[in-house]
Amino acid sequence: MGLFAVRRLEDAAVNVSITKHGVVMDNATSAIDQVEANVPVSFYVLKVASRCNLNCKYCYMYNLGDLSYQGQPKVMSDAVITAMVTKIKLHSAKHNLRSVVMVFHGGEPMLAGMVFFRKLVDEAKRNLLPEVTPRFCMQTNGTLLTPEWINLLSELEIGFGISLDGPPELNDQNRIDHAGQGSYQTVRNAIEMTLSHERGKELFGSVLTVVNLESDPITTYTHFKGMGLRGVDFLLPEGTYDAPPPGLELRVSGTPYADWLIPIFDRWFEESDPSFRIRFFENIVALIFGSLHSTDNIGGRENHVLVIETDGGIEPVDVLKSCGHEFTKLGLNVLTHEIDDVYQSSLIRTYQAGARALCATCRSCPIVDVCGGGYIPHRFRATNAFNNPSVYCRDLSKLITHIQAKVLQTIPPHTRQRLGLAPMMDEEVRAILESVRLDAREEASIAGVNPAVVRLPMLQVR
Repeated sequence: MGLFAVRRLEDAAVNVSITKHGVVMDNATSAIDQVEANVPVSFYVLKVASRCNLNCKYCYMYNLGDLSYQGQPKVMSDAVITAMVTKIKLHSAKHNLRSVVMVFHGGEPMLAGMVFFRKLVDEAKRNLLPEVTPRFCMQTNGTLLTPEWINLLSELEIGFGISLDGPPELNDQNRIDHAGQGSYQTVRNAIEMTLSHERGKELFGSVLTVVNLESDPITTYTHFKGMGLRGVDFLLPEGTYDAPPPGLELRVSGTPYADWLIPIFDRWFEESDPSFRIRFFENIVALIFGSLHSTDNIGGRENHVLVIETDGGIEPVDVLKSCGHEFTKLGLNVLTHEIDDVYQSSLIRTYQAGARALCATCRSCPIVDVCGGGYIPHRFRATNAFNNPSVYCRDLSKLITHIQAKVLQTIPPHTRQRLGLAPMMDEEVRAILESVRLDAREEASIAGVNPAVVRLPMLQVR
């Protein structure tokens, strides 16, 4: 790899003034003021179908309080497709973008039908090429996949991921249909069909799974690996300060999600099998090594994602629906507005800013370049919006510092000593974060942190 973000033994000083109002960093300005109004949009999540044939209990689209889907058309219209592609082309030209990603999403996107998929792809290629190259992918629950669909997806060059939560007894707790029946066997059959298809394996990226604390982590890991998958991506359940994720008590200092994920990381890391990837872990390792790439749920770099709703509505990332009814509604639509109009929205700019829009506590954190504050909805509270650390703050700190220590152990001791490298321990992170919350300088010194200067880790380029 080549870049590694750890604590140098001699440390690097970054001035952080601790006052009763929180943390003030040198030369700091308002986080939103730092965000340029022209972060280009290159990744479009297209809500091509607003309904779903499953009724997953944790779904932010339908079951976490936002009922705006009820006012959406079931399938995106031809007029919206044409306007959307036109506006994407104009935006791409204005911002000198040579390629965009278009994700078929829902609901269940395959409910839109094969004719729809061909129509949208043809429209995009005809109007965007050669100036802008569109790339297509899809996230599906897998229940509607057939060999005919695989043939079409292959022809249109649409890669896809499938959602599944593990063994049947685990998956069928939450991923049920509208009659309350589990979906595991139908999805498992679809995955096996896909893997046996001559083009299916190269189109099928990985399984997307939501962490369930009631399950055994190693059993879940071995189940997925035993299916012959190329990889799996673990998602933390959606939750906010007002509606915390399952099993997470915000007033208790436990780390249940880190404790669940760490055994899986250790097994995966020790096996070192390049044929089985776990994106969440790979992203954390890359960020520890100084990667400039991140996803919107980890890393905190600028976000280039935008959602186009079924009716043409232009919206921020869809998981923000978990923050409340119609929370993502901006009053913008591809039929009447330009993509650039989103820059007038403070919600859009906060999301696009990534770590630059974090609260003072997060900005003082030694691992912020890796954590990035976590996923934006997980920082939400009705009384102060996103001006909070993630509800998963303790879990992310424990997981990231564990992974950092584990990876650092692979570097020979004499090399670590020569370079002066040492891991940042979770206890150190917690001490720094607790200290910046204290009102008095005298109290701050109790945690062993200079009240005038907090020493943050140095990014080493090797």
